[in-house]
Amino acid sequence: MSQIAKQSISSKISKLDQTVEWFYGEDFTLDQALEKYQSATNLAKEIKQDLSTLKNQVEVLADFTK
Repeated sequence: MSQIAKQSISSKISKLDQTVEWFYGEDFTLDQALEKYQSATNLAKEIKQDLSTLKNQVEVLADFTK
């Protein structure tokens, strides 16, 4: 499991925010843009999957308490 996969959802969102901010910053270079974009896309997919898993867990718990 990668280091990013072990992070909490909020840590991943924070890292994604930092990556997005990089695109608006003075350090932006086309040479790094593709790598940063791919990294951000992968991180967004992980966040989406984590949120989906969390939603499913909440739904199971909600059904269990009925």
